[in-house]
Amino acid sequence: MKKKFCTLICCLVAGLLSLAGLAGCGKVSLLEENLIDDNYDNYYEIFVRSFKDSDGDGVGDLNGVTEKLDYIRDLGYTGIWLMPIHPSPSYHGYDVTDYYNVHSDYGTLEDYENLIQSAHDRGIKVIIDLVVNHTSSRHPWFTSSVVYKNGNGGSAEYVDYYNWSTKNLEGYNKNGNIYYESHFDSNMPDLNLDSSKVRSEIENIMKFWINKGTDGFRLDGVLYYYKGQDLKSADFCKWIKQTAVKYNPKAYIVGEAWTNSIDSLSDYYESGCDSFFCFPASQASGYVAASVNTNSAATYWSSSKIVKDMAGNGIPAPFIGNHDTGRAAGVMQRNPDKIKFAYGLLSMYNGNTFTYYGDEIGMIGSQNDPDKRIGMLWDTKENTTKAPPGVTSTEYIFPGVKKQLKDSNSILNYYKVCNNARNAFPAIMRGESKLLANDDPFVLAFQKTYGDETVKIVINFAESEKKIGGIEGTLAQGICVSGKVKQSSGTLTLPKYSIAILK
Repeated sequence: MKKKFCTLICCLVAGLLSLAGLAGCGKVSLLEENLIDDNYDNYYEIFVRSFKDSDGDGVGDLNGVTEKLDYIRDLGYTGIWLMPIHPSPSYHGYDVTDYYNVHSDYGTLEDYENLIQSAHDRGIKVIIDLVVNHTSSRHPWFTSSVVYKNGNGGSAEYVDYYNWSTKNLEGYNKNGNIYYESHFDSNMPDLNLDSSKVRSEIENIMKFWINKGTDGFRLDGVLYYYKGQDLKSADFCKWIKQTAVKYNPKAYIVGEAWTNSIDSLSDYYESGCDSFFCFPASQASGYVAASVNTNSAATYWSSSKIVKDMAGNGIPAPFIGNHDTGRAAGVMQRNPDKIKFAYGLLSMYNGNTFTYYGDEIGMIGSQNDPDKRIGMLWDTKENTTKAPPGVTSTEYIFPGVKKQLKDSNSILNYYKVCNNARNAFPAIMRGESKLLANDDPFVLAFQKTYGDETVKIVINFAESEKKIGGIEGTLAQGICVSGKVKQSSGTLTLPKYSIAILK
């Protein structure tokens, strides 16, 4: 197995920070990592505007992310996904006006290059949002084209970049005498993805960012590439993957195919892209929440097979919540034990997990979109970034990072143990699973094998302690919402909502 190596200095820094973060508790036991140089990682999703302000203007920026890379790596994340960082008139950034630059609120291209280098020094990959279903209506490509199409001069250079009609078709909006395709919003005109000019532009955009060290892309809204035509949209995903690997053979591509259809997700995986987000596992109605709320070992075992099988030869990408769906703490009814256990179950799935910034400390957000993007709580509410426009609530129900780092029983330290287990045992992310027999319906026992490594995982879904015998192996890690997993004379004692990993 080929391991990733960081520089000696960075390893020392990370180690010291790990010790510092646990000062005062001393009870969080971490295992030695065994990282493989492939595209399996624990990913951390960052809304830069609300993450960390480095220059005192109240707006999060790229240098702020760089400042917190040690924190991210210490939590066991080996990849970060930056939500849109390009110039845009909106707070969320999904209507891009310049694909070759960084939003001035976030810094400069040099700041981005420094972030990439600093992340790579710590063994962290960086992927960014690639928003190419549409542009902003303020993008020069569109503004010049709409003037020309209305007969008011302008340039025809970019007319082929968009889809036009003289009739009011479904998914079209009007500007002057002309209609343009814009399924998301009138301020987001859809690009003509059949245009060779557009594809050449998208290739140049990917090449530009890969040349700056970017490790891959998150594809926004792939269902809308060709709305209602999944196979055609999947084929465009295939083109993106094939284009990206021309410039970086290891480029990681994860797509947002927002559907609960397993068959549809399987079709998208046929594109050859590495991953597509597993929406059936997410949110209050998803596999993880259902397994916790029904105390069902059977539900979880069934879902773990679905998550793996639908990806085929690709990499599953399960998650609980993100910037669109609501936060994990809200999904789990603000119950700290359930918040923890849900992440524990997510962590035992195959593939790459994705964590939305702040979920590791139990941040919440209402269904109002900006409320899901409030400032990261590092210490006190007064020190968070400015609230995005439209925020109606900035409630924090759990302590910030500073306090949770010192509490061995915190949500944050639970997340750390889960990520560490995934990094310590490659089989957890990659292994072939086999059910192991036991007599308790509230307990699930299975093993995962990858290469010459086999680990056994025993999960107690009950809200009471369980004792399980007959599971061979040595206890390597217990992951508990409270209490401690114990092994004695061949018997495992599992507190409520606990996970035991044996080797």
